[in-house]
Amino acid sequence: MLIRVRYKDGRIDLVPSKKLDELIVMSEIEQFERSSGWVKVGADPIRSTLRGHYSGFERRR
Repeated sequence: MLIRVRYKDGRIDLVPSKKLDELIVMSEIEQFERSSGWVKVGADPIRSTLRGHYSGFERRR
């Protein structure tokens, strides 16, 4: 699956979903797009296999 990302210099690109975690950890991207819209790295809750665990609000009960 390809994910649309926005790099810090404003470029928009499509990257494989497996590469997304790497780009986030290396602070190479500013945003990526979900079906619900753009997600801002560092501001919006995200989960990543390389970064550990999800630190957002727990919605499951």
